Amino acid sequence: MEPAMEPQESGSGILQVRGVEADDFLKVERHGMEPIPEADRHGSARELALVWAGAMANYLSLLTGALAIGAPLVLGLSQGQLGLLDSAIAILIGCALAAALHGLTSATGARTGTPQMVFARAVFGHRGAYLGAFLTWLMAVGWFAVDCVIGGWALVQLASLAGIPRTPQTALIAIALVLIASVIVAVYGHQTVHVFEKYGAIVFMAFCLLLFIVLFPRINWSLPTTVHGPARLAAIVTGGGFIYALIASWIPFASDYSRYLPTRTRPGRIAWWAGLGIGLPTALLGILGVALATINPANPDLLSVITGAAPPWLLVPFLLFVVLGEIWANYFDVYTAGLVALAMDIPLRRWWSALLCGIVGAVGVFWIGLFSHFSFSEAQTYSELVNRFLNVYIDFLLLTYLWVPAWAAVLLIDFFVLHRGNYAAAELTRGRAGRYWFSGGVAWRAVLSWLVGFAATIPFIGSATLPWLSQPWQGPFAHLLGGMDLSGIIGAVVSGLLYLLLNLPRLRRQQAARRSETAAAS
Repeated sequence: MEPAMEPQESGSGILQVRGVEADDFLKVERHGMEPIPEADRHGSARELALVWAGAMANYLSLLTGALAIGAPLVLGLSQGQLGLLDSAIAILIGCALAAALHGLTSATGARTGTPQMVFARAVFGHRGAYLGAFLTWLMAVGWFAVDCVIGGWALVQLASLAGIPRTPQTALIAIALVLIASVIVAVYGHQTVHVFEKYGAIVFMAFCLLLFIVLFPRINWSLPTTVHGPARLAAIVTGGGFIYALIASWIPFASDYSRYLPTRTRPGRIAWWAGLGIGLPTALLGILGVALATINPANPDLLSVITGAAPPWLLVPFLLFVVLGEIWANYFDVYTAGLVALAMDIPLRRWWSALLCGIVGAVGVFWIGLFSHFSFSEAQTYSELVNRFLNVYIDFLLLTYLWVPAWAAVLLIDFFVLHRGNYAAAELTRGRAGRYWFSGGVAWRAVLSWLVGFAATIPFIGSATLPWLSQPWQGPFAHLLGGMDLSGIIGAVVSGLLYLLLNLPRLRRQQAARRSETAAAS
């Protein structure tokens, strides 16, 4: 599966700015969903570390980590919190599990040179990949909305320093400004994303280090856990689930950013650097988010906590960079949404597709803000608005947690066990004429395994807000486990094992063929 040598890139480096003619900095990328030709492959596996660090080096990682403190409340307990140590344990476990999945999924990109949802055709079939592509498109647009709201929050905090009151109306204007900036960059491509994310990661982490040093004396290092027994374990699992879902939401995007690597790049190196790049900074920032939240754990608005504690000389550039970081995060969201739309056979050029997805994302933000239960018109204060959004955000993380791990388990079994990385890349875009059309465009074993795993997650849901229920819904098995949400883990295990079982005859034939080849060679 792995060649002996990885190609060396002349003149390349981890902080390289220039790409190739078809994929250069601040130019519209020429390639769409077709396999990247070898002549246009560039970069090294190490570059993925800073690319994915850049994706996670933003305020959202701080916020999601800070949510771990309130995990007991999500379980339906009337009061209680996770302490700093238990929150850190939850974050480390969640990051490690999700980063491993993400890194392994990234390895598929270099082998075929295709975006993740185009490669998924080799596993689920040309049409069978549509459902995952559609869910990924929804998720990308959802993250676009989330990032715009977060960027708008930072602008509101900046405006408050200048005496402008923090109101829902101010937030609407601020979010609109971030939306406009995010949509404008939708036409750019792979190399532009790489450059901004790599350098953005370095700067943001430097700001966070300064913030940690300056606010160190105010952090409550002894913040205790106030729930015990089974409730404590359930809260740790739930807190880890938040950060797990944050990373897992990038899994359907993984090979979009490794597909330009040379074909012979070792899958192990891709998995290591991509997993390290997305997991380590998320863990560090998540724990920092918890530490900063201990300054005022009763306030769920972490930006307000930071604004009230940090000195102006650090706060102003930090908030400005939060805004930029959320716009850069939208590079990922809109870029992948464009590629996913192409994978659903929507006949648009990649950059037109990306632009359209950005516009749809912008419309979605205003619809959520004006007509949903996260409504500007209903929120009387800025604090109420923040609380409404946090509830929506937790539910959004749950949606990722439900379907992505099961989908990824099937894909990874196919790549590493059944095919060992050997696919015909040119066949992925040939439709009915290609080998990955399967039966009616669907690889039924893979799709069935995924859907069964997805169904298996439902009884293990710890908490879900449903419009027709006055109280959050909890799955029966999660209820028996004290509210512990194991849905994502259960889905991955069930889907992976079922897909293996359904393919046992094929595996036996492959093993027999290898034994025959070995015997003939000797």
